[in-house]
Amino acid sequence: MIKLSVRPTVNKLIAKKITNYIDWLSKNYDFPLPVDINITGAKFVYNSITVEKVLGTFYAPFDKEKRSRIKISTGDFAQLMKLHGKEDAIFYILETISHEVQHYYQWVDDLDFDEEDAKYGATELTAEYMESLTSV
Repeated sequence: MIKLSVRPTVNKLIAKKITNYIDWLSKNYDFPLPVDINITGAKFVYNSITVEKVLGTFYAPFDKEKRSRIKISTGDFAQLMKLHGKEDAIFYILETISHEVQHYYQWVDDLDFDEEDAKYGATELTAEYMESLTSV
């Protein structure tokens, strides 16, 4: 089960795109353990372990009875649109969410966190979603 929280600081366009994407994920994929997805309009979020500034992060509690958390920053959305265009900027933000969702599934399946697998899976998942929009 996904619980989505979008902060008021998030650009309205990307907030709507993210909400639609999370709805699609919920309908098309099983989320056997609850996950909170928090979206902020800040330029970065902090990784809770390394305290690095990052665009997205996944928190995996040791106790699977506790909720996992994904945090995503969207503060660079306007800049991404200027540099790459609206569609690529949207893809990039959604792909960041997809990357953290890959880590969620690695955690659910008791796998090591693998960045290469997460990167590959994120691109595939985001592309699948974007293709579903054009086939409607």
